[in-house]
Amino acid sequence: MNEAVVLDYRDVRKHFGSFVALNGVSTRVHKGEVVCLIGPSGSGKSTLLRCTNGLEKPDGGEISLDGVALPRSETGMRDVRRRMGMVFQSFELFPHRTVIANVMMGPVTVLRLSRDEARSRAEVLLEKVGLSEKAESHPASLSGGQQQRVAIARALAMQPEVMLFDEPTSALDPETVGEVLNVMKRLADEGMTMVVVTHEMSFARRVANRVVVFERGAIVEEGPPAQIFD
Repeated sequence: MNEAVVLDYRDVRKHFGSFVALNGVSTRVHKGEVVCLIGPSGSGKSTLLRCTNGLEKPDGGEISLDGVALPRSETGMRDVRRRMGMVFQSFELFPHRTVIANVMMGPVTVLRLSRDEARSRAEVLLEKVGLSEKAESHPASLSGGQQQRVAIARALAMQPEVMLFDEPTSALDPETVGEVLNVMKRLADEGMTMVVVTHEMSFARRVANRVVVFERGAIVEEGPPAQIFD
């Protein structure tokens, strides 16, 4: 893969008290690549994602975005977070706001877009995730899968360079998992750079360019899906 390196992890370490969450993790994510992180719970996958967007600070090593080390300051990290979309297990939508207001919020408050610009961007994204007809609904009236698709639209509204997904389907009913994975597959097909923590092996096999296997805070294997699964 000749594409530029978007994320570069070098010997990243993180511990919580005596628990070693990340034990010298090194890997790279290239532009347009979909990388799935798999492995048992507690093996460090989500911690790596949280260190990537500054929700946790690594205790050692370095993470770079487009060749520049992530800043240590909260102000600097805020600028970096504009360039990374993050989708969590829980949808974290504002319950008192409509679906479209949730999607518009970042562009209006952070990017300082006009409400009209933000609204037209939000409408395009709700169509992309198949929820145009729910624009004026409130999150409580939506299924879990629909709420997660709104959360994806909200992250995309910031026009990020890279999308981070932390087990985006683990809180969903089995029948709504597919609709979220289909949206993610479409993003991958459009060339979005994605790092996905997942237990959905069929998704990793079908969509990932590379699968990274974690165990006890370290990478034990990485390679194309065929190599990992077959």
